[in-house]
Amino acid sequence: MIEIMEISIPIMRSTHFSLPILVVFVLGSATFAFAETYEIKIPSGASDPGAPFFWSEKTTGVTTGEITIYPSDSVVWKNADSALHTITSVSPSGEIDGVFDSGVFTVGKSYTRQFNELGDFHYFCILHPWMNGVVHVVKNPGSVQSISRIASGFSDDGLGFEVKYILDTTLSNSVDVDPDGRSLTFTITGDTENEQITMILPPELIENPNTVWIDGEIVDIQIENTATGSKLIIPIIPHSKEIKVMGSYVIPEFGYLTVAILSIAIFSTMVVTRSKISILR
Repeated sequence: MIEIMEISIPIMRSTHFSLPILVVFVLGSATFAFAETYEIKIPSGASDPGAPFFWSEKTTGVTTGEITIYPSDSVVWKNADSALHTITSVSPSGEIDGVFDSGVFTVGKSYTRQFNELGDFHYFCILHPWMNGVVHVVKNPGSVQSISRIASGFSDDGLGFEVKYILDTTLSNSVDVDPDGRSLTFTITGDTENEQITMILPPELIENPNTVWIDGEIVDIQIENTATGSKLIIPIIPHSKEIKVMGSYVIPEFGYLTVAILSIAIFSTMVVTRSKISILR
């Protein structure tokens, strides 16, 4: 019979982190960042305090038992060892705090927990207290998304311009383009919990973006010039709705297609007029 005692042990800290991979650029319609599940394996021999490592994160191979995830993500611990193990929540000082506990599970079994709250969640194995780790739950910055065909009637090819952004929800595909006011206005369609949004604005759409309002309030922004345009890091507050960006120049009121149509019309008028003059002569 195994007697389980409450053990107070300091948690070993590691500087290694396992970061979830953000969704790669998506062209066209925007996408949501979905909850992920991450797997940490308890390897064979982990019950031996002299083992080279006690955990193995499936996607990265990180062996510290430390992982960084976002709210609503889950971690599953799988027992690939021949010994019994537990995944038991402890305080930073190593005392059992009752936040979660897998109970004893055998080889081939697993324990899964979803993390909805922000913070650091330390854990260890009651039976083998040298086995410890921590789950870092941080704010989800959102996925890389894009809006395409902005001001399509003003671009040379008629396809418009594309703006990429990172947010935990979506922006409306309808962007208010104001050449006279030298501004672009974006609308946040969902309910954001983020404290910033990152945008890349092509220079053909707006030149030298320098001022931003969030829901009518001017904010300080960070600007970086990239190969594809101006990268803006814009502070927002949760539940913000409107983002207005002003620059030194926004595409002209009459774009290429409008000018081309106007030119054809003028040319046609001139041809007809000359024909009439020739007939009269």
